[in-house]
Amino acid sequence: MEMTGENIPSGISLASLHEAFVDSEDVLVQMLELFQVQVVERVAQLDANLAAWDTGGARVALHSLVNISGAVRAYGMSELAKRVGEAVKRDDREQALALASALGRECTGVLGQVRAMLAAAKANPVHIWQAVLPPA
Repeated sequence: MEMTGENIPSGISLASLHEAFVDSEDVLVQMLELFQVQVVERVAQLDANLAAWDTGGARVALHSLVNISGAVRAYGMSELAKRVGEAVKRDDREQALALASALGRECTGVLGQVRAMLAAAKANPVHIWQAVLPPA
């Protein structure tokens, strides 16, 4: 797992995901498919809310991003979403936008990893653990 700024782990923790989902790969595949859709929607909502400085809407989108990233063991993504939320709560627009930009990059990397895992699982869900994850 790579590290993103300030020693935040980047990407999916495959070891943690394996520990949680070994022998339940079909459930993991369903969760990753849902993640693909939800993360794109939530990032778009976050971007729109931050552009309008709708702090309530931004915090709702961020709460969802924290939850879905934690579910797929994308700890860096979760931590960045929390940090954006803290900046929004402090009404620090400049910091929130800078962190949201980093969060967007991390989401893109995590999505690439999710796609690699789903491609590996296409023929058989247990092959998900054989996925070669691109750097996040």
